[in-house]
Amino acid sequence: MKLQKERMMKIMSKIYIIGAGGHGQVVADTIIKMGFQPTGFLDDKESLMGCKIMNMPIIGTISLAKTLNGRFIIAIGDNKIRKKIVDKLNFPDDKYLTVIHPSAIIGKDVRIGVGSMIIGGVVINTQTNIGKHTIINTAVSIDHHNTIGNFVHIAPGSHTGGNVTIGEGSFLGIGTSVIPNKKIGNWVITGAGSVVIRNIPNNCTVVGIPAKPMKFHKETQ
Repeated sequence: MKLQKERMMKIMSKIYIIGAGGHGQVVADTIIKMGFQPTGFLDDKESLMGCKIMNMPIIGTISLAKTLNGRFIIAIGDNKIRKKIVDKLNFPDDKYLTVIHPSAIIGKDVRIGVGSMIIGGVVINTQTNIGKHTIINTAVSIDHHNTIGNFVHIAPGSHTGGNVTIGEGSFLGIGTSVIPNKKIGNWVITGAGSVVIRNIPNNCTVVGIPAKPMKFHKETQ
């Protein structure tokens, strides 16, 4: 066990967090609770250059990632920006770290894609698949046999029933609830506190109890 831990520490010796905002700091705290020390942040905000956050340095801009050896996690809450960075960096999957808070409860046969972030208090039940670079935020519960796409963000306090599908790039606002056997399309936004009781088509924003489409937006490439 000690040797395995030492090997893991060597593999994880350089961890770079892309994004030094609020979510990036939550992810940094989660990595520390996993028993590892992030090397620092990469961020394009000019005013942060040379600063320290959580006693960790802002090493440089995001483009610097291509010159660094280590593992990366894109800790930016905006799904479109996260996807844009992944596409621009064009790294192989093994360059990305998957972050899972020690307090998270992960069921049997759950699959979690690379670059995803499972924050404190999350419950993910059996036979659920989580895509790549997806955020399952604080105190979210995901029931059995869910399929969650790439670049999804499920905001704090949201809950899904069994056999729910959430398409790529969708954002479930804080406190969203989804009843069992429903399908949410790609690049959907649900307003805070929405209750989804019917299938939701691609590229729309829904709000309310029950959630109803308010507007449709351009398809994300």
